[in-house]
Amino acid sequence: MKKLLIVPLLAFIACTSPSSENAIKRPSEWYGNWRAEWETPPESYPEVQDMEFYMTGVFAFTEDSLTKTVNGYPGCIFAVDTLSHAQTWYVSGDTLFLMNEPGSQGMTYRIASKSEDQIKLQLMDDIFVTLSK
Repeated sequence: MKKLLIVPLLAFIACTSPSSENAIKRPSEWYGNWRAEWETPPESYPEVQDMEFYMTGVFAFTEDSLTKTVNGYPGCIFAVDTLSHAQTWYVSGDTLFLMNEPGSQGMTYRIASKSEDQIKLQLMDDIFVTLSK
């Protein structure tokens, strides 16, 4: 009889483990619109001439999605046009994960620092995004 009780208990624990969907952390302090500024040092692209290494935009976080709007322009190394893209998101440790669709990993940003009104993110080695309220 005890074995019959253990099996449902183990199944319940497995379904509520940190790897389950319920464990995804979307901190409420991230919710809202954040002004975004992308930068990369020109030294990282010595072969690139006549380009700008700065761009603005918005990260709009909700409970279950993130809409990134980038204000690209001709001559910008990041984008030449204004683009908007919605994704799901979550935070784990010092990393912001963006998902394009269920099971399809998008960009991964390292959280370099975070305060109440500013979040500094790093993409790869040389792309820095500052989010400000």
